[in-house]
Amino acid sequence: MNWNIKKEIINLREKEKGFKLTKRGGDVSILLIYPNAYSVSINNLGYVGIYEIFNKCQGILCERAYIPNDWRKRTDFRLYSIESFKSLSEFDALAFSVSFELDFLNIVYILSRENIPLFSYERDDSYPLIVGGGIALSANPEPLADIFDILFIGEGEELVKEFSEYLIFKKEKKLNKKEFFEILKNVEGIYIPSVEQKLPIKRRIYLNFENDPMVSPIISENAVFSNMALCELVRGCKYQCRFCLAGYFYRPYRSSTIEVINKKLKEFYDFSPKIGLIVPAIDPNLNLREIENMFCNGEVLLSFSSLRLEDINEDLLSLIEKSGQKTVTIAPETGTDRLRIVLNKGFSNEDILNFVNKLKNYKIKTLKLYFMLGLPTEKSEDIEGIYSLVREIRKLNPKVEISVSFSTFIPKPHTPFQWEKMENEEYIVSTQKVLSEKLREIKRVRIEMEDYFWSFWQGVFSRGDRNLNKLWKEIYENKEISVSILKKFMRNNEDLFLNYLNKKDKNDVLPWDVVDTGVRKDYLWREREKAYEGKLTMACRKNCNACGVCT
Repeated sequence: MNWNIKKEIINLREKEKGFKLTKRGGDVSILLIYPNAYSVSINNLGYVGIYEIFNKCQGILCERAYIPNDWRKRTDFRLYSIESFKSLSEFDALAFSVSFELDFLNIVYILSRENIPLFSYERDDSYPLIVGGGIALSANPEPLADIFDILFIGEGEELVKEFSEYLIFKKEKKLNKKEFFEILKNVEGIYIPSVEQKLPIKRRIYLNFENDPMVSPIISENAVFSNMALCELVRGCKYQCRFCLAGYFYRPYRSSTIEVINKKLKEFYDFSPKIGLIVPAIDPNLNLREIENMFCNGEVLLSFSSLRLEDINEDLLSLIEKSGQKTVTIAPETGTDRLRIVLNKGFSNEDILNFVNKLKNYKIKTLKLYFMLGLPTEKSEDIEGIYSLVREIRKLNPKVEISVSFSTFIPKPHTPFQWEKMENEEYIVSTQKVLSEKLREIKRVRIEMEDYFWSFWQGVFSRGDRNLNKLWKEIYENKEISVSILKKFMRNNEDLFLNYLNKKDKNDVLPWDVVDTGVRKDYLWREREKAYEGKLTMACRKNCNACGVCT
């Protein structure tokens, strides 16, 4: 093992606080791999949460691995476990936690550099089992289906415990892969692409979230959110934005309490860490005054990924100010009320401006605005509306720093817009250019444009199928991820990409139909129709029968 790699791992490990792996061995060893940087992995609740759950299971020893920051420069690229510096071949199973589609490339690269055969059918029992989970794989497992032996579909809290018992049984009975797959294939939420199963695979849902929310068992100064314990106060989102995968995939909407979160944190920390609350939408039962008291004691740093204007009131703004948070983020998504209704966002430009006016009374230094380009029914007026809205915000609040971020709309699986097309490069790049030129006329506006090249590949990986095996094989054999390889594949497979990214008909068979999220397809189609009719849908209510999840 390269000493520099070992030194890097030791330095990272020494700066971790919280859960410590004290087990020295187990019947089954698992390496939980995050196919991205360490700083990102520590703040991924699914990844670190599942790590702690695995290690609670009797007979299981789970360790972690990540991709070094300078991996592209390393000719000696190898992965080793953080806890014991073991190589991948020393584990019984390699489990990948995948939140982002572009990390699919990193998975293939890791297998290539570790000389582990790419496809499941190429690996005999001398190799570790290759297991995958996380929303990127759960939503559409088909692009990597031939690579993974086993895929987790849905939420992992209970699934991990059941899977652990089966792994121990496999080792005790000395089962081969084929025998193991046969006893595992009927477990809800388990997808084994190489065997015949009853399809679609039903998504696992963790119904005890209220009493057992996920919190960071480990914090580190080397994390993106340095020394902060992230806490999932709610799971899912009550609003039904028609483009949002998480809002549909994590149904039903569930919430926990500050009391439960504090109790869980005490399991891992003998001090009070700063906590960041993950709240996609403010739950009406959330006790803002209780959180405010925690601020006064220096215990909480509140963090919202993005605020819904429907949720914002004076109490919340006061809470944000007292927390010391200097940046507020909202997502108008587009520049007109008309298109926002298409997305099922019911607030208006007037609401946004009223909110900006209120900010003048608080110590907020930066206002972040998120927009998408290439949305269904988008017209030139919607693009012009973005510039007009930002200009009005600047007039209304001359002091606040404005950061405007643009991404490309990707029609994600299991959403009402899954049948829509993804706009082509010519349209997106030309629109980006127009907006950049216009927005530069406004003082103190920082502009971030997402590179269409990577948006394109995210769309392909989100909506693709097993025909992408040709790409994985090329990356594997070349032992590199290069823009030149991707561009060459784009040129040679234009029809394939058109099929992935073009508009779909109602009765088309979609790659992700192998997954049953619980949301009925006819409900999604009706929501799409309502989008084109310019109609809003109310927020989710508990135990309704509308979409099918709560029936």
